Amino acid sequence: MKSIFAALLLAAATVLPAHATPVDTVTIIDLVHTFIDAEVHVDAATLRAITSDQFTEISPLGDVDPREKWLGFYKEKVTEAKAQFVIDQTVVRQFGDSAILTALVTFTVQANGTPRSFSARMNFVTHKDGPDWKLVSAQPTPIRPPAKS
Repeated sequence: MKSIFAALLLAAATVLPAHATPVDTVTIIDLVHTFIDAEVHVDAATLRAITSDQFTEISPLGDVDPREKWLGFYKEKVTEAKAQFVIDQTVVRQFGDSAILTALVTFTVQANGTPRSFSARMNFVTHKDGPDWKLVSAQPTPIRPPAKS
């Protein structure tokens, strides 16, 4: 009886509404890669293009920044990359025409000629907007470095 119940739950969890198209996880991962790359390169035009008008960022400090305020942190031009990054441990979950990507993002910056790395767990909420997926929310949670022994 338990196995039938588990099978029904699994089937119900994977069924999408009739109007939803199964998300291509590569599409969502690429969108997030473009987003982080645009932040690193201070590319406001790309950030504007790939985010919804309703985009909100919850900053690492817990501030809630609506799209226009958040975009105000970026110049309207592309600059030299200030950091390199790697996106790892990605999980994409779809809910109708929305999808959530959770990932580990590790940034490496040069500090006085020495590479310094830091990581954050990040959540991104995306939504199908016509033919394209757009970001509607981002929230980074910094990971504390291990305590020194």
